Amino acid sequence: MKLTVLLVLAIAALHAGAAQNIDFSTGHRYYEDAEFGKAAAHFQIPCRAEGNAEACYWTGLSYERLADTRTPFGCGTDSKARQYLRQAVKLGPERPFYREALFDFLLDTADCSRTALQEAADLLAATPEGSNDYDRMRRHLEEAVRQKGSVSGRLARLLLVVPRTAYRAGALPGAVLTNSMTGGLGK
Repeated sequence: MKLTVLLVLAIAALHAGAAQNIDFSTGHRYYEDAEFGKAAAHFQIPCRAEGNAEACYWTGLSYERLADTRTPFGCGTDSKARQYLRQAVKLGPERPFYREALFDFLLDTADCSRTALQEAADLLAATPEGSNDYDRMRRHLEEAVRQKGSVSGRLARLLLVVPRTAYRAGALPGAVLTNSMTGGLGK
């Protein structure tokens, strides 16, 4: 009887590991194909079910890229990216690149949140001063604070939205782009 129970538990554990690998490989394939919504859906499974830090990290990156494609209206997706990147930092504090990804994301999306710069400052404060990226993070935070407070910084952020959106529009299929530019009259 005990052998049967152990065998069933071993098979269930193998099946769960195989399912996680499928979710990761499928998620990475979707991410590489710029299908960020589908990638996030696949990475969310091991993130939520197992508290897998890497899966949370990739979910956050997927939502971040998805928000990039929705500029300037991606702030809702930004909050999902922030949530999952925070979770990755919480679950994997020994991996500094999770913290750095969240920090850079917070600075990039400071316009979508009143608390992003403060959260970035808190991350910097929790970073050991002797670490490799402490000085880089400190300089970037100081620059972001300066730009956020200046009129020219606000104008620069507005002007950065236009090329980012144009770049994403350039990735659309030609027919969609042509129809949207001609108002559908170019038949």
